[in-house]
Amino acid sequence: MAVAGLAGCGSDTGSPAANGAGADKAATIRVSVAAIQFETAYLAQEKGMFKKQGLNVEIVNGADPASQLAQVVSGDVNIATGSWINVATSVAKGLPVSVIAGNGVVDPKTDNSGVLVSKRSGITSLKGLAGKTIGVVGVKSGGDIPVLQALEGAGVDVNGVKEVAIPYSGMQAALEQGTVDAVVPVDQFYRQMLGAGFVSISNPVREYQANMPVTVWTAKKDWLASNGAEATKFVAAMKEAVAYYKDPANLAAVQKVNAEVNQIDVAKAPKAFVPADTTINEAEAQAGIDAMVHFGLLKKSISVDDVLWSGAPRRASAKAQ
Repeated sequence: MAVAGLAGCGSDTGSPAANGAGADKAATIRVSVAAIQFETAYLAQEKGMFKKQGLNVEIVNGADPASQLAQVVSGDVNIATGSWINVATSVAKGLPVSVIAGNGVVDPKTDNSGVLVSKRSGITSLKGLAGKTIGVVGVKSGGDIPVLQALEGAGVDVNGVKEVAIPYSGMQAALEQGTVDAVVPVDQFYRQMLGAGFVSISNPVREYQANMPVTVWTAKKDWLASNGAEATKFVAAMKEAVAYYKDPANLAAVQKVNAEVNQIDVAKAPKAFVPADTTINEAEAQAGIDAMVHFGLLKKSISVDDVLWSGAPRRASAKAQ
């Protein structure tokens, strides 16, 4: 993913924000974004929402969820995109990070991911994956939980299915080369593969995780202790950016950001985008954690409160909207 011309910077781009900022100058924070669901951050930058909150923000490219968390813990960035499931798992293992706000949310109505197979595979349902190999973005990282839930629901022995880690950008090639029998891409990678003729046999994320946070904004606990005001301003800017992103009248602007960051023609940008919400749906988020316990990714359950920063916006469930 390239940043094109959108990644505006603060005056101090060489290092993350120092503790606190003078009243007469904007605080500078370094934010890492993922290869998916990055549009809200760039909109906040491009439309002046960070500036409105008195923040200078440098946006940098991140990689997979584990790498993004490593950037936060090392202090390379102040805030990073994380996967809710991955962050919760990491918190349970003692990583000193907290979720400060939500970003992408599992769409309860539209499929933005799925289990894809080749037309030539002869596989027509999840039952056909018994004893097969599936490419996922992270093995036992939490992102594969809905796939395991769907396989179990279809009566497939999950212990007999082999998972291999493949980045989203490499999933199509892996399936074409026969390295794996199925893959689980998301967002634009999912849509591109559907357009290329691959077949979806299940949509476990929507079926098992509707309204659960997908991507979240994450920061290190000690940074939050010293920079709570900056974190609050960041969340406020993202709330405004999400409102802009969700407004159908602004679809062209969102597509423009997507195209510039991905360095593609705007005509090839998605016609629809994943829902976003800075407010965490607690019941759905907890269900994701409980599923990790069920499949052995966590030895014991933790609560949503253990993962969320005290200032993170939240509601009881999606039904409470």
